[in-house]
Amino acid sequence: MAELQLIIDGASSDDDDAYVITSLAQEWGSRLLDIAELKLFKDGKEMVDKSSVPQGVDPNAAPVYKLMRQLGVVNLARRISESVTDRQQPNGFRKVEDSSLKDTDADQMAKQCGLPFILRRHLLPDKGDYGCSFAIVGKGQGSRYIKALSPWEAWMSDNDDAAIMYSHDDKQGVETLTLFRIERDDDGFAKRVYSRVASRESDRTVVDPSNDSDLSDFINQGKAWSPGTNWKWDDGKGDEYDYALECESLPIVRLSTVDGQGLFEPYLPMLKRIDREVFDRLCITMMQAFRQRAIKGDLPQTYTEEDPDVINGLAEVGDPIDYSKRFAMGPAALWQLPDGVDIWESQTTDTSGLQNIIISDVKQLAAVSGIPLDILSPDVQGSANGAELKRETLKFKVQTMNDLDAEPIVRMIRMALALDGSKASQSEFEMVGKPMDTTSSLEQAQACQLLYQSGLLARRTILTHKMGYTAQDVAEDDMNRLADQFNVSGQSNKSTAKLVAAVEPATGWDDETKSAVDGLPNVDVELVDEGEIGS
Repeated sequence: MAELQLIIDGASSDDDDAYVITSLAQEWGSRLLDIAELKLFKDGKEMVDKSSVPQGVDPNAAPVYKLMRQLGVVNLARRISESVTDRQQPNGFRKVEDSSLKDTDADQMAKQCGLPFILRRHLLPDKGDYGCSFAIVGKGQGSRYIKALSPWEAWMSDNDDAAIMYSHDDKQGVETLTLFRIERDDDGFAKRVYSRVASRESDRTVVDPSNDSDLSDFINQGKAWSPGTNWKWDDGKGDEYDYALECESLPIVRLSTVDGQGLFEPYLPMLKRIDREVFDRLCITMMQAFRQRAIKGDLPQTYTEEDPDVINGLAEVGDPIDYSKRFAMGPAALWQLPDGVDIWESQTTDTSGLQNIIISDVKQLAAVSGIPLDILSPDVQGSANGAELKRETLKFKVQTMNDLDAEPIVRMIRMALALDGSKASQSEFEMVGKPMDTTSSLEQAQACQLLYQSGLLARRTILTHKMGYTAQDVAEDDMNRLADQFNVSGQSNKSTAKLVAAVEPATGWDDETKSAVDGLPNVDVELVDEGEIGS
């Protein structure tokens, strides 16, 4: 096996950091080719390969074929990706060791860092498109400690112990690669989390993802990005991350699919085939917009004495005949043909067979990708049970994504809390997601009612696991129930206070919630039995 050429100038063979940053940079450079192609497909900017255009095409017709290449795009990739990521709905955090099941600190930090926006705008879509997405936890954005990084900016090792982050300073003309690493002891526990910065003077060598033309050229060349050489360590810009060490993690966190591939990446050949079939159908239709005609027989090239133009004095015998005027196009144009000459006209080709092939391929794509056909094509009929059965695979995909994302998202919030100096970072909590159900509100309400009345589940369990309520939502619902039951004014609120004291152990209300209850209408009623409170 060939020895790895280190990208750091003057680095020795025992420089582990130089070895790791070189390996990650080369691995990332190879993956950038796939990422570029995935981006074009997600944006609907991919075009049918130039080899699909017939050889020897007239240069005047080339722009028309280019237009057909652009129009022959069916952006099914976006639907495959978004049908999963749009159904992922993180809904806050809850403690796992506390009876209140409520973690206000984690929810507050997520809101402070704008995590819902970051997830919906960057992390979840990038993960669905490219197979992974990244976020870095640190200072530099005020109270927002979490910043999204796309796979165009960062890459991470398989064991999550090392990562790189790329940047380019256009003004200074400097490229930068920042290496993040975890140093572990003999037992495998993290004892140090640090970073080192390597830089070099250079124009941007990584393709700009916002430039579609550069992306297409990068893909057509088929050459992976190489970090090259001439990188130098800038040890004065490194740092150590105590808040990441506390959570035994890098400050960079990765969200990933099961296999690290984009959701539509395994089906690119099928997507390309569908685009090619649409391109062929458009070209056939375009070529037949104007019928082709041919003349069968011998046409005289000069006028004779019998020609009407000679008789009428419009031409002289022996003059060449201009057939472009004689065969002029027009709604009322009449052509005068010599004896023995016929006109041949092309016939319209039936493209319904090709259209049926396209529809069949879309169905096959829906089957192998696990995306219900009525998401990719609206022309689907069937029973309600059949539609629900088709969505089973999609539900499992979404549930798997939620399970994979829960741990790194919790780790991000825990690091943000540690960076903020909060002791809540040491508590155990988990992410809660809304259930991925496409049933109507009426069906959901009926199912919850049956579960409660049958005694299979408690009301709070149903609200949390079936309705997707957070602990805060459950506490608010309890408070609103009190307001509905004791909506009587002008009386003492002693009984309400007793009732709050009775339900407090079950709800885990804090002082803020108690003060809100104190503002309820005054009542003077007998305290109900504890067995009736939960109902």
